[in-house]
Amino acid sequence: MKSLFYLLSVVAIGAAGFFGWTAKENYTQQLSDRDDLITKNRQLSESIAEKEDEKGKATDARALALDEEAEKKAGLEAAASKEKEIRRTLDEYQSQLEEVVAEEATVDAGIQKVKDLFPDIELDEVAGKVKAMEENEKKLISELEDLELFKTKLTEEVARNGADLVRVEGKVAESISNIKGNTFQATVTAVDSRWDFVIIGAGEKSGLTPDTKLLVVRGGKLVGKLSIHQLEANRAVADIDPGSVKLGSSLRRGDQVILEKVRSN
Repeated sequence: MKSLFYLLSVVAIGAAGFFGWTAKENYTQQLSDRDDLITKNRQLSESIAEKEDEKGKATDARALALDEEAEKKAGLEAAASKEKEIRRTLDEYQSQLEEVVAEEATVDAGIQKVKDLFPDIELDEVAGKVKAMEENEKKLISELEDLELFKTKLTEEVARNGADLVRVEGKVAESISNIKGNTFQATVTAVDSRWDFVIIGAGEKSGLTPDTKLLVVRGGKLVGKLSIHQLEANRAVADIDPGSVKLGSSLRRGDQVILEKVRSN
């Protein structure tokens, strides 16, 4: 019995030792599994963190790409707008250039015309010449206006007063009468219709004086009256008396000139 007890004790101790060793192995395995699990969890956490970091970077990169795309799109739109503006500016410049070319051609034509008009002077002298011509033109216009005014007043006066016509006709008749007994005779050698003066082929040697009044006749008819303006020895410049030449008529080279009043003997 005692031996059986010992045997059972040994068996129990052996079983206890076996179970203890088994439990230790299980515990050790559990510790190893726990460490593996912790390591895996840490690795998984690190992997998750890396993925999150990569995700964040990807998100930032996507946002940056979107920003860059937006900037590029805005830049493209700005470039397109700028291109349109530049094209409009180029069109304006082209139009202005065409105008300048046309004006240049007009100026060149004008310069050539000026050269044709004034072949004997330099181009830089033209301005002075033109100014002198303008001043002369103003003077002529003023004289013409004065003459037109005078003619208008004379015409109105003659139209209003028939008695003046009779008086003028009487004076003409008297002049014609004087013509018949007039022994002085000269010839009109030149006529300037613009300035209303003539040149006659007689002067101081023919007995003319600055106060001498002259008649112009053609075919025995009175065509105008003259007043001496300048005397030379054998030539005289005489102004055509305003209103003495009939409307539509004019003095001519070759017309005869006689004294308005016959010299007394």
